[in-house]
Amino acid sequence: MSEEWGASREEQQEKFDDAITQQQSDLAETERRRGSDDPATLKARVELAFSYWSAGRTEEAIGIEESLVVDSERILGADHPGTLTARSNLASSYWSAGRNDDAISIEEGVLADSERVLGTGDIGTITARANLAFSYSSAGRTSEAIEIQERVLADRERVLGPDAPDTIEAREKLLNAYWSVERHDDAIAMQESMVARSVQALGEEDLETLNLRANLASSYRQAGRTQQATELQRLLVADFERILGADHPATKGAKRILELG
Repeated sequence: MSEEWGASREEQQEKFDDAITQQQSDLAETERRRGSDDPATLKARVELAFSYWSAGRTEEAIGIEESLVVDSERILGADHPGTLTARSNLASSYWSAGRNDDAISIEEGVLADSERVLGTGDIGTITARANLAFSYSSAGRTSEAIEIQERVLADRERVLGPDAPDTIEAREKLLNAYWSVERHDDAIAMQESMVARSVQALGEEDLETLNLRANLASSYRQAGRTQQATELQRLLVADFERILGADHPATKGAKRILELG
């Protein structure tokens, strides 16, 4: 088993190396034909840096990305979206290399510039805000992260809609953040809203709604709100029996949870 896994990893690394070799050749050819400052050359350098990063060759990725930031600022301008993206990519590589403070410093600058250039409600700005929230959270700056995550969720709900994948991701991250700092009431209020939205959109008997209600019951128990947890769990058992049948694993699991109190 371990030999097969090792072989698989070696094959994957060989594919990365082959792709990088081809990209290096393509970059050299593009630079020869179109010049080092041509947008196509810059794009080829971005792609090569990403391949280095994906292959775990972080320092090589950083070398390209640092020069890309300088060249993008010179060729495209400091406020060009391509330059902002180049700075964000460099921040990601700094994180991979353990240079957390450098990464956060860049992301703070990218967010400020994105708000100024693109506007506070632009998708690119919202993404920059989400990246900074993730970095703050990873660095243990949880309160600052949560404050930004709340803004990200509100913006994504307004711009993308409540059911967009990025909005759902933002909601899940904020919910987990609330639980991590024991803001139980805030977390539960979010979950209650999620249940209400699912009931309205999908109906009470939809499996997604049932799963959200089961999660809410679990949260009630975790927060010490035993009566609410028990009442909701009884309703869940009845609904699981009616919709899925008494012998379904989900029904049996819901019954066990109710019996355990």
